[in-house]
Amino acid sequence: MLHYDEWENKTLEYNLLKYNWPEHVLELIQQLYPKIKKLETIHLFLSPSDFSRVSLHVQNSFSQVKYMKLFDNFAKEYIQSKIGGKKYLIKRQATLNLVVPNQIKIQRKLPFHQGIFYNNGRGQRTIWMPITKAEKTNSMYIANLQDSRALTKKVIKEQLSQEQFEKECLKISKPVNLNPGQAHLFHQEHIHGNVNNETGYTRMAIDWHILIEGEEYGNRLPGGFFRAPGDYEQNDSFNYKNKNFITYVSNNSKFDKNIPLVFQRKVIDEYCNNKKILNLGVQFENEYLDWLPILEHYIKQQPDGIVLCSMYSLPDNTKRRNYLLNLALKNNVELHFANEYCKLSNKKDFDKINFYLNFAKHKKGKHIWQV
Repeated sequence: MLHYDEWENKTLEYNLLKYNWPEHVLELIQQLYPKIKKLETIHLFLSPSDFSRVSLHVQNSFSQVKYMKLFDNFAKEYIQSKIGGKKYLIKRQATLNLVVPNQIKIQRKLPFHQGIFYNNGRGQRTIWMPITKAEKTNSMYIANLQDSRALTKKVIKEQLSQEQFEKECLKISKPVNLNPGQAHLFHQEHIHGNVNNETGYTRMAIDWHILIEGEEYGNRLPGGFFRAPGDYEQNDSFNYKNKNFITYVSNNSKFDKNIPLVFQRKVIDEYCNNKKILNLGVQFENEYLDWLPILEHYIKQQPDGIVLCSMYSLPDNTKRRNYLLNLALKNNVELHFANEYCKLSNKKDFDKINFYLNFAKHKKGKHIWQV
């Protein structure tokens, strides 16, 4: 595994004037709550139900191009050198962690876990950036790699309760003490979590990831959860008025074979609503026909576009997948992939889709508790 030593509970110093995350987040929060003047005192002005609204608003705002570019520049300046100069993808939307005083009272305490338990792959690296002072009980508690692996084996073998697990976690973990302008670097096998915040003020942090080329992504899909630096297609605006679109759902790839149709349709419908695409009807693939003949049939019918749940819903067989993609190009049919917020309309899109599909591995070898 690449450059673990660079990511084993290491501190990164960065230019806070150039990457002023506290200022950016405060400005975004003030779009909802202008009376908020300091991040550390947000809990004095908002109700518990408002906290989730704040986090969601900031996270959604991070998908704007200006913030995407900021993350891209940060990664190029500070992160690429820590992965041997290899290619990488960036988490599409960074997470805002908001830890208010006595958060356990309102069921907001983050349970201890490791990234693998959250469907992360071991090829991911985490950049945890506090935008307020992180110290003592308001900060993230984290264990070293050796202790994390040993406890992970123990909790699975002995089927510990969450209370027992957290008690063991506290024996091996300690708080990360950082200020804005510093970040904590770790990878997915480090056990981490929160204790009850007894400092009297709110702690906030931005949590984001990169995925290294050729490494393991788990269930965090390249192209969906992760995007390439410079890929801002999610924000592209097109006019689909008077365009004839159908939607298509299948259960025949490794990705979608166990995803209920209703869940796939929900992802597709949300995409269509956001893009203002009028859906003329839903078409379903026959089960067990993994070459997707119904999709081929409708491409040949030449609607303006077909919306699928994901690019990972295409055939697992590379030759067949590329045939369908080229057929769509030949017939001037746009294929839209809702989960990845991208489309196929030209050769450049074709190359990007294959770049994502071939970028990393789902899993590489057994997990530590499986050995």
